[in-house]
Amino acid sequence: MGRPIILDEGLLHEAFLPQKTLCRDSHKNEILNCLSPIKTGNLARNLYVYGSPGAGKSTVVRSILRDHFKDMHVYVNCWSNRTSHKVMEEILSQMGFMIHGKESTSELIRKFEKLKRKVIICLDEADHLKDNDLLYTFTRNSCPLILISNYSYSPINMDNRIRSSLHLHEVEFGGYEPHEITQILQDRIDSGLHPQSISDELISEIAKSSGGDARASIQILKNAAIDAESRGSETIALDHVKVATKCARKYRLSYLLRKLNEHQQTLYELLKQNKVMDSGRLFNQYRKSMDETVTDRSYRNYMTKMVELGLVRQIGSGRWKKYEVTL
Repeated sequence: MGRPIILDEGLLHEAFLPQKTLCRDSHKNEILNCLSPIKTGNLARNLYVYGSPGAGKSTVVRSILRDHFKDMHVYVNCWSNRTSHKVMEEILSQMGFMIHGKESTSELIRKFEKLKRKVIICLDEADHLKDNDLLYTFTRNSCPLILISNYSYSPINMDNRIRSSLHLHEVEFGGYEPHEITQILQDRIDSGLHPQSISDELISEIAKSSGGDARASIQILKNAAIDAESRGSETIALDHVKVATKCARKYRLSYLLRKLNEHQQTLYELLKQNKVMDSGRLFNQYRKSMDETVTDRSYRNYMTKMVELGLVRQIGSGRWKKYEVTL
């Protein structure tokens, strides 16, 4: 058995929050400028932070909250806390309250409002929140909101009263360029892997194959290192990277499919069976597959979101528009 390649596996974990975030200085400055007024007792701006998976949205926002607003924020992931009740429980728990589990949602909201504390409320995966009325509760109490989503404008179906009260400032995160992914990987390698365990050429190969997704690139690096170690190698080779890349693609597909609702899953399965479909034909088959009434507008929204996630590619436009699965 050779020397280990991985020195600190925690640095390669998906949930790891680095001490410094790379290649996102303009985004950090924009977000910080919007939030900073809360420190002087003034109103901060509400933010809608969006972009493709692995673009650094959550990492950048969480690092800003950690470094600049340590005791002035709560962070809730709406993937695991989708209802107003669960969100309020999580917020009050992070603010130091004992939650018995028997309180109604209205009781939890009253308890929160009695605090009269201005805290930044960050709701990650905000598109999974089932009741947007809760957002109005926060703005009514002058608590700045950060909504994070993969979609360009998730609150599209939000009640006008809530939307007008939020005045969301949008911050878009595009995918990373290969040279930026290389920097991010090198930062993790310097602290987490044994020196000289991977060549610069292979780091560039991982960066190119990740499609601008930093999360995917780190997973490829981690799995390649584990594979190399399991085979008794002291260095990561191209074969290890190729195997890890295939696994990462499967993981990415599984991760993205979990984000789809029932309608989107139906549309994806129809496309998967046919590879490429005219938009009109896809809509007609989708409508026949659903027990409930579906509208052309909802269909367009669902397809737009799947394109944004990178699951589907749009070919052409207008009456000649087609869709094709990419994963």
